[in-house]
Formats: sequence, C-alpha cells, structure tokens
Amino acid sequence: MPQKNRFHKKPNSCNKLAMVQPLVYNGVTRASCAQDCLGNEYPEGTVFRERIKQAYETLTPSFKRLAEFILSRELDVAFMTATELAHSLDVDAATVVRFSQALGYSGYRELSHEVQRVVKGDLTAAYAGFPDAETSVDQLKALLENERHNLEVAVAQVTGKAAEILELLGKAERVWVVGEATSLCLAKMFVDRLRLAGIAATAVDADPAEAAQIAWDLGAKDFVLGLGTAGTGLDTATLLRYALEKRAKVAAVAVSAVSPPAQVADRALICPSSTPIGLPSSASLMVMLEVLWQALLASDKRSTKRQVGKLQETYTSLLQARAEQAARIDAQQLWQEF
Repeated sequence: MPQKNRFHKKPNSCNKLAMVQPLVYNGVTRASCAQDCLGNEYPEGTVFRERIKQAYETLTPSFKRLAEFILSRELDVAFMTATELAHSLDVDAATVVRFSQALGYSGYRELSHEVQRVVKGDLTAAYAGFPDAETSVDQLKALLENERHNLEVAVAQVTGKAAEILELLGKAERVWVVGEATSLCLAKMFVDRLRLAGIAATAVDADPAEAAQIAWDLGAKDFVLGLGTAGTGLDTATLLRYALEKRAKVAAVAVSAVSPPAQVADRALICPSSTPIGLPSSASLMVMLEVLWQALLASDKRSTKRQVGKLQETYTSLLQARAEQAARIDAQQLWQEF
C-alpha cells in the first residue's frame, strides 16, 4: 500500500498553482484564484496572513511552528533566506519550501517576496497621512487610522495560540498576570476584568522582590500571563522563565515578537505598537486584553449572566450600606476631627 502523504489532503501538485474561474470569495466574485495543495482557494492578491489563517488548522505541527514564527516576526522573516528561517526553528530548508507550497506559493522565494511587500506596506501605512495633516482634527483621524491598521495586523496574527490562551485563562486553578512599569497598570486592569468573569486572577509586579512572594508557590495548576510593552519586559520574562521551570503554563501578550516576554513564552499574541510620532502605542495590546475578556464571557453565557447578577446585587447592597452609614455620621463632629 502506498504511504499516505501527510502534507496533502487530496492529490494536487504543489509546484504549480491551480487556477479556478470564477470564484466567489467573501461575497465578492473574483476572476481567478490560486489553489494550494491542501485544497484551499485564495483569490489573487490574498496576502500570506490570510492564507496562514485559512490553512492553519490543517497544517502539520512543524508547519504550524513556521506559521506562528512568520506571523509573530514578519519584519525578521522579510530578510531571511529559507536556510536562515529553517535554522531559527531547527527544521530543514526543505520543510520551509514545502510549507510555502502548502500555502499555494511556488516556493519560499515567492512567499518571502510577499512578506517583504506586505511589511513595506505596513511600515508605509504607519506614517501615511500624518505628515500631511494640517489641522488637529486631521491629525487625530490619521492617528486613529494608524491604530486601526495596527489592529488589522494584530487580527491577522491570531491563530490557534489565542484559543490555547483563552482555555488556560478559563481552566487554570490560579491566574497570575505579570507586568512592570506601564504593563503593570494594564495587568491590574485585565485582572479586574477577569474577576468579573469569575476567574481567580492576581496582578503581579515583575520586580523580583515583589514577584518572589508568589513565585515560590507556582506549580502545574498555575497560568502565568506576561505583558510586554515597549522598552520593558526583562523582569517579566525572568518570572515567566522561572514559572516554566516550576511547570506552570505561561503565555505572553506583547507589542513585539522580540519583546522579552514573547521570546520566553511558547504562546504569544503580538499587538503592533508603531505610530507616526516616534513613540510606541499600547492601544492594540489594550484592545487585545479587552477582547480576551469578552471572549471568556461569550464562551459561557449562562455563567456570565449569573456573574453579572451577583455583581449588580452586590453593588446595590454596598450603595444601601453606604447610605445607612452616612445617616449615622454627625458631619459637624467629623469635620472637627480634622
């Protein structure tokens, strides 16, 4: 019996793209499209991000590693050869070529050229419009457009790793959200959200003196999520590495794939931070945290309804208690105590 090809769902050559006419894609009729060896069809002009997202669940483990590396480190990949990319992931160059073909490209060269084109377009888009803005209103619009572009890039990089992070957030016995400097503020905000979802979460300052108070007790039932904003993350990455040694599950949400937390974690969501003003933005990272929280709530609507009911009931009780306490106070006497 011939051996089953583990890269193909159906017979089809990966060396040439099959052209199909016509095709309706997302409600739009295209004149032609490319078909990869996995049976996926892509309209002409479909960028590599969309191809990876569409094919991700059908990819082999080694192909998934390549996909995640490319999505999280696009700028680096744009200047890598097939051999360099293979070396970064400890696979052979032939695997990189087969991966490219599995996405419908003739080989890695074609995929690499597209990555370069898209990265160049992203960098251009980050600065387009702002230099020509003549009024403060125009500047605000240009900056909002830039943030929207950052979010589009973040959306394109969401793969199965995001689902793993959601599952860990929902099922871990204890959740620790780690940050430092600006990211500590975001960690506290996210923890407040998680508690609303009924999750036992705690914000942790990554400073070693603070982190030691929780790190000693980390174990396999814990989930540690590190946040990485621009210019920070060294202490957060240190705690994530220590958590791994203690067999805890770890992940990162960061503004860059080269952020220290993202480099340590085997699960990472990357939220671009580029702006035309020269200072990084945390907007897309904040949105990602909000979306993770909303996804947790959406995954169990019945539990969410109960949680919201308890929150409203508790809030009402506290307001009543405050009114009763205020009625017992002699304001004049209280003032004299100052």
